[in-house]
Amino acid sequence: MLMKNDAMNRLLESCRILAKKNNWSLLRSKNPFVWIVVVALVLQILMLVLFYSLPDPLGLSLTEMFEGKIIWQVFMAFGAILVMGALFAFARAPRALAIFYAFYFFVAVVDYDLFRFSHQRLSYSFLRTYFHISNITDATTVSTLGGDLLGTVLWIVLVLVGFAGAAAFVTVYTIRLRRMRAALGGAQVEPCKHSKKLPVTMLVVGLALSVTPLVLFLTGARGWIEVPLVHFKIEKRFTLGKHTLTAPVLHIAAVETFEFIHDNTKITDDLIDDLNSFLPADFVASRPDLAAYPTYRGAPTHEYKAKKRYNIVFIMGESFKGRFFNKMLEGDTALAPNIWKLASGGYFAKDSSGNSLGGGLWFKNAFSGGYPTVRGTMATYMGFPSHPNRDVPSFYAANKFKGFPEFLTDYHRSYMTVSNPIFDHTLPFVEKFFGKNWYLPEEERIEGSADSLGVNAAIKALAEKSVDGPWLLSFNTIASHIPFYNYPLQFAEQPDDAVVRYRNAVRYTDTQLGRFFDELSKRPDFENTVVFILGDHDTPVDSIDYKVPQPLGVSTTQIFIGLFSPDTALFNGLTVREDVASQLDLGPTVFDLAGVREPNHFWGYDLLVEERPADQPSVFFSQNAYYLGFRDHVLVGGLENEVVYRGIDGVFEQVQDSVSLGWKKKAVGTAKVLRSVLRNDIMMP
Repeated sequence: MLMKNDAMNRLLESCRILAKKNNWSLLRSKNPFVWIVVVALVLQILMLVLFYSLPDPLGLSLTEMFEGKIIWQVFMAFGAILVMGALFAFARAPRALAIFYAFYFFVAVVDYDLFRFSHQRLSYSFLRTYFHISNITDATTVSTLGGDLLGTVLWIVLVLVGFAGAAAFVTVYTIRLRRMRAALGGAQVEPCKHSKKLPVTMLVVGLALSVTPLVLFLTGARGWIEVPLVHFKIEKRFTLGKHTLTAPVLHIAAVETFEFIHDNTKITDDLIDDLNSFLPADFVASRPDLAAYPTYRGAPTHEYKAKKRYNIVFIMGESFKGRFFNKMLEGDTALAPNIWKLASGGYFAKDSSGNSLGGGLWFKNAFSGGYPTVRGTMATYMGFPSHPNRDVPSFYAANKFKGFPEFLTDYHRSYMTVSNPIFDHTLPFVEKFFGKNWYLPEEERIEGSADSLGVNAAIKALAEKSVDGPWLLSFNTIASHIPFYNYPLQFAEQPDDAVVRYRNAVRYTDTQLGRFFDELSKRPDFENTVVFILGDHDTPVDSIDYKVPQPLGVSTTQIFIGLFSPDTALFNGLTVREDVASQLDLGPTVFDLAGVREPNHFWGYDLLVEERPADQPSVFFSQNAYYLGFRDHVLVGGLENEVVYRGIDGVFEQVQDSVSLGWKKKAVGTAKVLRSVLRNDIMMP
């Protein structure tokens, strides 16, 4: 024991001697953890400043989008840094802490960058989505960082600073540690011990910062904090979200813990009544087990339009705005002349009088199931709304949901996508629905020609479809993605006017679709084919869209939906429908055409034979808000506040009438049911 104490004393004396000689500054009495944590806090401050000050490509205010999350974000970010610093300090591992922070900020920078430029962050699927091998080896990596050059450069600089700083610290620390070992004749050397007061303090402060927003969230804190001198206000409302925002360790743990309680709402009779207000009457009447599966119905029993099975073409157009497409009904067919040609029967056979056979349905009041693309995709293929903070795609492969392609068991199914489904967060859908039968087009040689290449791939897949059996061919477009530069300069100019660019982009996509329609119309089974065309979501383009109260996302909801076929057994001419249609209705409509008569969890109506009642809106949830689309107006508001906006023709005003407040209650109650069934995976047996 005495020998051990003597050895320790000699080691401490050596530390003091070397410190006096300035040969090992990092092992002096000054604590290296202090400097590492200080540098990390400075980097975090820079990231927060950049996040809120850099221009946003989608034209959305991040301070508005993160109302109720700003203090949460700041507290959790700084709390995570302090807590992790304390834990590594207790372990006496400064080099490990430096390395941890380097990778921590790398993940955080990618998190920030992707959210700024795509607005599609899903924490559950973060690593799989953005570090998937195909995302590292193709052009998606470039597009991920391509939103804003200044922002991209600054983010990359932060990443490099983090890694360079960590590498420098580890190198210098290791060299000087080896020098000390050499000075002691090769004896094992540990850093000098420091007081535990500092790590204890960091741990306590870090945990306090992390817990404070959780407490305020649970207590329902409201109001504003005004920062003196700069006249900057921060909302004190705390909402839980899936955006990790530089706190990927503690944030996810905290959110998951509290959301487990928050999502497991007891599904009462009142909440079921709220849910029923958005469901078809036959859905409500045919639920086999209401208590266990409130959003699962038995096989529909209504009379079906289709008396045989049809081939199905399913085209999801990027940001196909209903407000713009509806102008074609007033004569503005230059927006998409080939889609209009399809709608008006130009691709169909003629009768003896020269009139086109077949026809279609055009829905003037059609709405998306959510924004961004992944939410619209989910609503379309799975038949129920997405929900804030309970995003399905990331864990879809392991749960009990079924998309409509899975019901088409004897159909030959294939999918063409011009946008990487990993980046769009739709990969789990694509893999489950189409297996290996999904394809990306060849790499662009002409900038903006993705839709041309995508249609080439769709035409090739079409040629491979047998005429002896039913098939489903689904594909998407990209040219009209905000900010509307995804078409070649050789095709049209790209001016500053966003409306002009949007119209040019849609026209470019339409030109490519015209080539596809030409090939489709030549097939011998064309008469047995139905074409669905719909938008994935709306998108803000002009001043009317920006009148929508943000961050509620209402400007991203009204879309184009059309169904067309040359078969006169389905349609006789073009019928323009005024009733509300939704992406939720497309699955039940496909079931009609495909002969599917099974129990399912699809909320919507069969558009071929059913209409949504005039007083029943479509519903979707975006961020922590709800959106209700009626025939003549919309209602929108936050799930966790009492504000309700009524909108007509893009002009919104706050309302407090009993009818609007009643629908607000129904939307909130439905959200609680949806969150619970998604959390507990009880959508279907």
